[in-house]
Amino acid sequence: MARVDGFKALAQDITASFDERMAVLASIKKDVHEMTDDVHRMLDDLHKERGEMASQLRQDLSKARYSMKKETSNLLKGFKKEHDDAIAAWGHLGSTMQAKRGGAARKSAKQ
Repeated sequence: MARVDGFKALAQDITASFDERMAVLASIKKDVHEMTDDVHRMLDDLHKERGEMASQLRQDLSKARYSMKKETSNLLKGFKKEHDDAIAAWGHLGSTMQAKRGGAARKSAKQ
């Protein structure tokens, strides 16, 4: 009879522990579900922020591109003006030197 009582006690322990395991398992499932929801919310927030940053970056790059094009254009205009001024100065210098020599053309090394 002791064996029968032992088996009955064992069956009761198994039944009691089963209920406890199911309760722990339900708690774990609830925690996992909450964590999954949190991760989804976080991913949605990150996606939204990334979209906002991309939009801002496009605007910033567009402004920078416009600014660089404008600055480059101004630099090129300045270089052209300096080049034209240099050509005029050298041309004036050449004609002045020729006039001082009495209008005689200078012979170059190629002639």
